[in-house]
Amino acid sequence: MNRTVAAFLGALLVGAVCFGQDSSAPAPVGHGVFPVKVTKTLDSSKLKEGDAVELETAGSFQLKDGTLVPKGSKLEGHVAAAKSRAKGDPDSELTLAFEKLNVQGGKQFAVKGTVQAVFPPADEDQGPNMATAGTSMGGSGAGAGSAGVGITQAKSGSNMESSSKPQGAMDSNSTGVQGIHDLSLENGVLSSKGKQVKLGNGVRMMVRADILG
Repeated sequence: MNRTVAAFLGALLVGAVCFGQDSSAPAPVGHGVFPVKVTKTLDSSKLKEGDAVELETAGSFQLKDGTLVPKGSKLEGHVAAAKSRAKGDPDSELTLAFEKLNVQGGKQFAVKGTVQAVFPPADEDQGPNMATAGTSMGGSGAGAGSAGVGITQAKSGSNMESSSKPQGAMDSNSTGVQGIHDLSLENGVLSSKGKQVKLGNGVRMMVRADILG
């Protein structure tokens, strides 16, 4: 009987230690939507699952813990899926997942992010696009009101080969694809009726993300 009790207490102790380890997981320091832009063409006919991708923040915003994320910080992720009719696939699709935010100055955050909206490159002569990120976590950023990720001066430059179309104003409530023909976005999956999904230099995105400490 004593051995049975000892074994039971030992199992409880192990469980308590494991629970304590789980509770030490990083706490979110921001939750919301922020703008990024493509700095190297993303082409589903040339990419494969697992390939690393890097985008650049297109505006400055502040996290709940007070960290300022300046424009030009790097958002890293990977290709979750890439399909292309040019390679014989039945569809042309591209899915991106983001895991790391490298803030200028050396600070780094883990993130869980997906693409919420896509826009054509911005015309620099049109000035900054202002946007505010909504969130359920509170906190505030400069000029953003109540938001875990407050976006200010979300200005996106462009050298892309396109686009003479009117530039859509980037907004945290925007979803889907704005102002780009033959491209759609649903549940984070970009799809095209063409031979591939191709996002050229300067294409802008709104990324929805949990930013962890």
